[in-house]
Amino acid sequence: MTGSVPNVMPRPAMDGLAVLLVNSNINRIRVSRGSCIFILFPISRRKGRKQPVIRAVRPRIFTSSAQSRELRSLLCLRQLPSATIQTAVGFIFAPVMMPLLSARIRSKVLFMRIFAISAIVLSLLVPTVRADEPKGKLLQETWDAAYLDGVKAGYFHSTLHEIERPDGTVHRYAQKMHLTVRRFSETARTEAVIGDESTPDGKIVGVFMSQDLGQGQRLELSGKVEGKVLKVRIKTSDGNNLDREIPWPTDVISLWTEQNLPRDRKLKPGERLTYRQFQPIVNNVIKVDLVAGAYEQVVLNGMARKCLRVESKPEKIAMKGEDGKVRDFQLPGMTTWLDADYKVVKAESLMPGLGKITLERTTKAIALARVGEVKDIGVSQSIVLNRQIPFAHRQGGIVYRITMPDDEKPAEAFASGDSRQEIKNVNGKSFELHVYPVRKPSATEEKEVGDEYRKSNFFINSDDAVVKKHAKAAVGDEKDDWKKAQAIESWVRRHMRILNFESAMVPADKVARTLEGDCTEFAMLSAAMCRAAGIPSRTALGLVYAVDRQGRPIMAYHMWTEVAINGQWLALDATLGEGSVGPAHIKITDHSWYEMRSLTPLLPVLRVLSGKPKIEVIKIDTKER
Repeated sequence: MTGSVPNVMPRPAMDGLAVLLVNSNINRIRVSRGSCIFILFPISRRKGRKQPVIRAVRPRIFTSSAQSRELRSLLCLRQLPSATIQTAVGFIFAPVMMPLLSARIRSKVLFMRIFAISAIVLSLLVPTVRADEPKGKLLQETWDAAYLDGVKAGYFHSTLHEIERPDGTVHRYAQKMHLTVRRFSETARTEAVIGDESTPDGKIVGVFMSQDLGQGQRLELSGKVEGKVLKVRIKTSDGNNLDREIPWPTDVISLWTEQNLPRDRKLKPGERLTYRQFQPIVNNVIKVDLVAGAYEQVVLNGMARKCLRVESKPEKIAMKGEDGKVRDFQLPGMTTWLDADYKVVKAESLMPGLGKITLERTTKAIALARVGEVKDIGVSQSIVLNRQIPFAHRQGGIVYRITMPDDEKPAEAFASGDSRQEIKNVNGKSFELHVYPVRKPSATEEKEVGDEYRKSNFFINSDDAVVKKHAKAAVGDEKDDWKKAQAIESWVRRHMRILNFESAMVPADKVARTLEGDCTEFAMLSAAMCRAAGIPSRTALGLVYAVDRQGRPIMAYHMWTEVAINGQWLALDATLGEGSVGPAHIKITDHSWYEMRSLTPLLPVLRVLSGKPKIEVIKIDTKER
């Protein structure tokens, strides 16, 4: 087939047939309103290859061997929760990118990057996090080799500097993490830095953290203790700053003090300690419980030594959602082994979506040694279903049974009570989730929504001139709000390129200029354009149906957009562009991103990951309600 493909394409005679129409001039996917799916994509013609032809097979999607990176990018989405990594001397938080898969293509695979919240576990946990190099005397330095499920993945590097300043001497403690993992066919590297400054006697005077968002955007957190308050400033590259004041208890300890706490207290088996520390990922002070266990034999560098086992566990964090409900969030704990001098020899923590991370104290040379075959975390970041869902986004409704053995209140981990998603038949750790599509607004529902869904903010920057320009181009003269929102979804679907997976969470005004990204950027730009067109909006975080490279049905972490029409929230997904969202999307949470300068809204997704969820499809309704 050469030349352009006509706009009106014949429907294949066989019902349910998947047809690939290959043409270099087409760069979008169209889905017919019937049961047949037409997929159009660009393809590179290489020397010596025959012209691409139409292939018809069922029920999966296939293509010729001339498949290019453009094709793989076309069907790509990304996942975005965040993961938390706690070292023996404190916490290092990293947004974790989660890669997920889509349709299987003959002997090859099209990957669907459904966010990273997946972006969620390591496409770039944090693309790159920087901290200014301190000037001063180096007092302490340690190196740890990092392993994921026994496979070398990188290193942790901790330093303590003494710095002389006009107002006195400070000790600056910094922790740097560097990890490398594989997500199916791709390698992802991440760095993170977190630290604090304290007086020589351990009193904290400041905290710091820095994180790149991608496309030239960067968030920096710095805080200064003034009496009983920590004054925090979160800065961005464009000068859009946010100031906060956080209550500061007198017993908050520094990261360096935390590392030496067992030695200073001469900790013995059975003894327990409790202390407070500042946690920048939630921008607050949290309490940590530490319990000493028994002595154990630990083998390190081929030598066995007697070490004290110590368990530390942060308290649960109560997070109030924008729906007014308060939900608990548990940060991961850590197990460490201390030698006779109370120095850390080894540490382990179970990271949702990553697996078991092990740190072994070693030399710089060993820590920095080249990482070989790294762990593939792609499979661990998806939830395998018990059955496939044919034409999942077109079904009239789906009933799922969700079981979360590691969550005390699993039914509270998912959104419920709106017009499309309802929790029923809660039984211990399991419950049924009934999901039905809402294809158009109700004629009877009239409710007010808050200003936080209308106003421009850092991530959903609807006041930006380019965002407004795109919104006007998409909407035209349309007056109906729902049709305007659908037109915006369609515009984003047609104009955005699914590229640049190295971005953690790019604000909408930057996306409007590059018109590239993954599902997080699709969702942010759609929400911003809707607000620019006068339609209240927010983003939704959750799971979406997909098929992995082994042909298994899975639920993958994803982000999409919701709009309020006469006060009723309806879902749209610009990565699909179908004009509504069907029952193959499971919602975990939503957020307006009002006054947000961090990825905290993604934490509810990490809670679901931590709960080790199992999802079963128990009923599929072919007719809509």
